[in-house]
Amino acid sequence: MHHTNEEASIRNLKLTNTEELYAFIGILILMGANNDSELPIYDLWGKVLGKNIYTATMSRIRFGELLSLIRFDDKQTRTERRKQDKFCPIREVFYKIDELFVKYYIPSAHLTIDEMLSLFRGRCPFKVFMKDKPGKYGILIRMLSDAHTRYILKMEVYAGKDERPAEERSAKAVVRRLVKPLEGTGRNVTTDRYYTSIELAEELYNDDKLTLVGTLKSNRRHIPEELKKTQGRELYSSRFLFTDPKTGKAPVTLVSYITRLKPTKNLLLLSTQHNDRKVDESTEKKKTDVNLYYNETKRGIDSIDQITRHHSVKRGTRRWPLCIFFTLIDIACLNGGTIFMKNNPDWNKKKHNVRRLYMLELGQHLVRPVVEERAKNIIGFQKPIISAIESVLGKTLPSTSVAVPSGASYSRGRCHLCLKTKSSKREKDKMRKVSIVCCRCCKYVCSTHSAKTIICTNCENEGESE
Repeated sequence: MHHTNEEASIRNLKLTNTEELYAFIGILILMGANNDSELPIYDLWGKVLGKNIYTATMSRIRFGELLSLIRFDDKQTRTERRKQDKFCPIREVFYKIDELFVKYYIPSAHLTIDEMLSLFRGRCPFKVFMKDKPGKYGILIRMLSDAHTRYILKMEVYAGKDERPAEERSAKAVVRRLVKPLEGTGRNVTTDRYYTSIELAEELYNDDKLTLVGTLKSNRRHIPEELKKTQGRELYSSRFLFTDPKTGKAPVTLVSYITRLKPTKNLLLLSTQHNDRKVDESTEKKKTDVNLYYNETKRGIDSIDQITRHHSVKRGTRRWPLCIFFTLIDIACLNGGTIFMKNNPDWNKKKHNVRRLYMLELGQHLVRPVVEERAKNIIGFQKPIISAIESVLGKTLPSTSVAVPSGASYSRGRCHLCLKTKSSKREKDKMRKVSIVCCRCCKYVCSTHSAKTIICTNCENEGESE
């Protein structure tokens, strides 16, 4: 709010407040729940595609202003800070929200680390290309999440190369930073082949008291040649290697599993949670317990991208900080919904679109205080706006609330009774505009077609006292 008001002061626009910003976020959430994020703003406040809750909360022009004004850092010091930190325009807001995620949720024993691509094709100094992700271009976000509930616990944005040492920018350092809030808890972390290494497994086991399960690249160090060889091996066969207990090192288990012949494909897995040779003999593929556990825990994180994009609040923008802000709202809705469902397991239990229903409830709660505030003084509002407010609040506003005091100043319009006497459009355009509205129908009316009531101040005061 502070930095948005700084930008509004520079442009000589109306300042905002906390309630209005909450209502602004609430409208974004409602647009995401209704899949309206890709529609033009003009249509959403229109008579055909528009919805009452948008019209009742704020005007279309005001929503566009807030969308353009919203800022997340000090604009005056941004140039100096950006020399050392490319992510500085939204870093403070990003990590303030990120710190709250792990504070309000106790995760299960199964955690997963993976990547999420916040789609963006504009100008950004650390935009990446990932051919396997939908959309391909965007901002890379690395996440630690609960494998079962998909709750995101910790995030880190890849902001390009910086002046940090290579050790702090490595995949191993990223994992260590993400799991730091949960170190010493005995949980398991599942990673893909980009992050998994024997060094990481030993450090997590010895220093952080965490186990690791993940796939391995064949070019990683310390992988014996016996696991890489595929010649003469049968389809769906497995080989195991274990750390010698006499060495006193972490109990690392390596598995080599043949998934395909001609050409031969070898899947390498690592685990510090499993220390046996168990294989599922009941199926044709004879997968190991390590492989089955990896597939079970990795499946949840792969669906986060799909879930957040299905009801996303993200609107088209050329500003990458605003794109990150939209992604934060998507993730906050996902996490908030998870906590709400855990605390209220019977809420809309038989319905399949529970996440959308939660977003609708959340958006309505955020915009309601502003709608109630607007309902207290609707002088000068057009009839469609009043009807929208009544629809959202579920009650009819008293006629006294639309009474127009003498000399009231607001927008002007042409008398609706005079318009009926004019036939051509040219004659209607030449009509003089007035600033008086009827206290009952709220339509503009001229002095010819209106009646005035004169009352002295003494009688007015007596009426108020009664």
